[in-house]
Amino acid sequence: MNKVAILAFIRPFYQRTLGFWAAILLIGGVLMDVKQHVLLSRFLIKNPVAFCFIPVLLLFYSFIHLQIQQELLRRNNYLVFHHLGLYAKKELRLFWSRIILLNFSPILTYFLFLSYFIWEQKAFDLGITLWMSTLILLGFTYRKIRQTLHYPLKEAFVTRPTVRWAFPRFTWILLSLRQDRPLLVLLTKATGLLLLNGFFYSFQSGGYDWRWLQFGILCVAYVQLPLIFEKTEKEITQQSWILALPMTWKNKLGYQMGSLTLLTVPELFFLGWKGVLLTSPENLVLAILLVTFISALQLLVYRKKESSSFPNLAAAMFFGLFIAIIFNVTWWILALPISVLLVKQAKGAFQF
Repeated sequence: MNKVAILAFIRPFYQRTLGFWAAILLIGGVLMDVKQHVLLSRFLIKNPVAFCFIPVLLLFYSFIHLQIQQELLRRNNYLVFHHLGLYAKKELRLFWSRIILLNFSPILTYFLFLSYFIWEQKAFDLGITLWMSTLILLGFTYRKIRQTLHYPLKEAFVTRPTVRWAFPRFTWILLSLRQDRPLLVLLTKATGLLLLNGFFYSFQSGGYDWRWLQFGILCVAYVQLPLIFEKTEKEITQQSWILALPMTWKNKLGYQMGSLTLLTVPELFFLGWKGVLLTSPENLVLAILLVTFISALQLLVYRKKESSSFPNLAAAMFFGLFIAIIFNVTWWILALPISVLLVKQAKGAFQF
């Protein structure tokens, strides 16, 4: 039942709100660092008027969540879920509480972060207000969904758009991941931005040199492995027909570079933002290294994905690149052989 709930009610919710979460990652993960999050939390606690906006924003979030869930339940292919209205109250509450808590989990995680500073400032009245409003809205959401399951539903009419947009082929992977694996995309991007924030924050303390940031880029590249696996799997299962088309190696190379760059847009934007703030043109080198390391991982997945030695090869490549960073190997020495292998991969027959 957990898998059914995730596929039916959790994944579609994050698909519909992916733009909102992308904006949150952009603002909270790229434009703000850890110190700014702490300052914002303390400002909200010291200014009750500003703090009151949090329950109001939670109300809007709860309303949007409820609208999406009710819209899903009105679809013809969701009619099978209306037998949930016949469940015992305990079973129905257990089923929907998991869905609601998972859909609200990013908000609740931030509230836990905020509660630490509420405890620190001993503003217990604000903490009670925050969590009581949260519990009330969660209970209201469950009650409305339960009513939706018990009463007849209005017919929903879908108007198809008259314009069909044509997207470049290298964007297909991102659109497919948005449709099928939005949670994986959000978790991977959130982890990557969190790592980058941590590495830059510690680097600015003055205790590390430039190699520390290069090691951070290597770690962030390996965090993208789940997305690379999904990209490769979808190419093999859903886009293999493309290999029968007459394509030059330049077209295939452009597809690879475009799709891999598109997968790392948040991290590249973070590096560009930090480069502007720190007036550090070296961040361009970090961006090149990030794309280089991800290209190396893509080549490894293409050639050894089905091999039992893949984990050992991935670990060996990680430590090899780590040693190259320690000995301060110039970035173009790392990028050049990987670029040659990527061109060779593009020139291969019936290969992406």
